[in-house]
Amino acid sequence: MTDADHARGPEPDDVTHDTLLRGRVKLIQPARGFRSSLDPVLLAGFIQAPYGHFLDIGCGTGALSFLLLARDSAATGLGVEIQSRLAGLAARSVRANGFGARFAVVAADVREAERVPRAAFDLVASNPPFRPLGKGVLPPQAERSLAHHEVALTLAEWLEGAQAALRPEGRLAAIYPADRFDEMRAALATRGLTMARLRMVQARAGAQASRFCFEARRSALVAETRTEAPLVVHEDGKYSAEVRAMLGEES
Repeated sequence: MTDADHARGPEPDDVTHDTLLRGRVKLIQPARGFRSSLDPVLLAGFIQAPYGHFLDIGCGTGALSFLLLARDSAATGLGVEIQSRLAGLAARSVRANGFGARFAVVAADVREAERVPRAAFDLVASNPPFRPLGKGVLPPQAERSLAHHEVALTLAEWLEGAQAALRPEGRLAAIYPADRFDEMRAALATRGLTMARLRMVQARAGAQASRFCFEARRSALVAETRTEAPLVVHEDGKYSAEVRAMLGEES
């Protein structure tokens, strides 16, 4: 994992204990199968505090949520994860981090209204499945397929869940592939949402963007989209100073 330090090797139940923010955040995740990437770190660094009461759609093992909780001591949240093993590991990490009074995890589909409160969240954040079926090769490991490909949850479906969960003046934030930018913008508009903030992500300065982070709100609340300077991930063969700061590392 590129953004976590392995504290020790696999346990008998085939997990590793990793850390973020130089040990401030603990993360338990599968030794094989789905493992968190840099994307939740970049998204957490993009979202502006305070976060209020937030929902993490497809929380995986909890990386994004734990970063938000660590950065805003007043934030509270709910993580929804359709894969029960990942939800169980996230729940273990909640206890390991001492976040139990501030955060809960449910193994559910975000579209289940009885499990996910409607119009209840100040912020909905997600590092969602981003590869449409029919593009790319599905990983043989089922957890990775569900996490990265639209096997169980399409763009339209998770956006509908996000829209339903947001309070009227709430924010939706996500990181998504740059080649699906137009599709995302159109899908937001169809649901009465507009990008209020936008930041492209480049592997290196001047390179074509690979990802973009955005914050959307109900269209009536957005006068125009504020486009920010690109986030450059690598400089001189290592993470850029900004990304190192997001990881909690010294420059």
